[in-house]
Amino acid sequence: MNMLLIIILTLLPLSITQAAQDNHLLTTQLKHCQSIADNQLRLNCYDQINQQTDDIKESEVKGHKTGQFPNLIADLDEANLYISYGKLDFLGRDFNAVLFGGGVRQSVQTFQWAEHKPLTFNVFGQIRSQFDVSELDTRNNRGGALINTDFSVGGELVQSLDHWNWRLSYTHRSTHLGDEFIIDNQNYLEERLNLSYETVKWTVHKPVNHWDLYAGVGLVTRSEPGNLDKVMWQLGWQYAGSKWHGFKPVLGVDLKSWGAYDWNINANIRAGVEIDQWTDKPFQLLFEYQDGHSPYGQFYNEDLTFTGLTFLQNW
Repeated sequence: MNMLLIIILTLLPLSITQAAQDNHLLTTQLKHCQSIADNQLRLNCYDQINQQTDDIKESEVKGHKTGQFPNLIADLDEANLYISYGKLDFLGRDFNAVLFGGGVRQSVQTFQWAEHKPLTFNVFGQIRSQFDVSELDTRNNRGGALINTDFSVGGELVQSLDHWNWRLSYTHRSTHLGDEFIIDNQNYLEERLNLSYETVKWTVHKPVNHWDLYAGVGLVTRSEPGNLDKVMWQLGWQYAGSKWHGFKPVLGVDLKSWGAYDWNINANIRAGVEIDQWTDKPFQLLFEYQDGHSPYGQFYNEDLTFTGLTFLQNW
């Protein structure tokens, strides 16, 4: 748990500095325009800045910033904040569970070539943990038993085009069983597997009115153990309705498969409402349903079903 807190405190300042970087970039562009002697060229320079500002506003209205891939509501691998509570059917048991995810993306550099759309390089990090919160009073004051934590870090190239977007990412993921889980399941002292792997993945996104469609294909470049299947794919769609008094209906369906899952499909469905009141950034309250093989840690070949409520916010 201490490691979890350290990572959260490390990631938080990255998102706080983003606004300062955006302001610095705008100031630099304005100074460049002021230095142009020719009146017509100077006006053209100001027009370009104004157009960039309009593009950013339009992009944020659609749910993502320029240089950022749109937020995928139902994708558990997205770098955002979520807390879920519900029933988890897992490892032969049906128990109350809390699922936690915390992550953030940070823009590092944007490349601009003549009239081409900018290309942005981002870094990201994410942690995901699952807690067994059944029978809290029987665990000798140990509270909710941490089952597993996944750590992910990586980088990506993102380009937002006129009618579609793409990103090319490289991710390292490692997983670690919780001490409380091992105490309650001591057979994992011998069966424990420190799963880790790297993946390169290409994902494309297409907005269609209130809908978003996306698809991706990934390749495992290194893994431990070394016999993991190499290819994985993803398909999904999501819907964001019209806003009404600060509330917006949202829906997301995410489908994933991997050779390590024996090509079974992992489905995650989230549906609910997005609220842009009361907090600086919008948040979502969602019903969630997961079904398939476990996306968590060394349990990737175990069946899992989760039904519950989720709080989600993109930082």
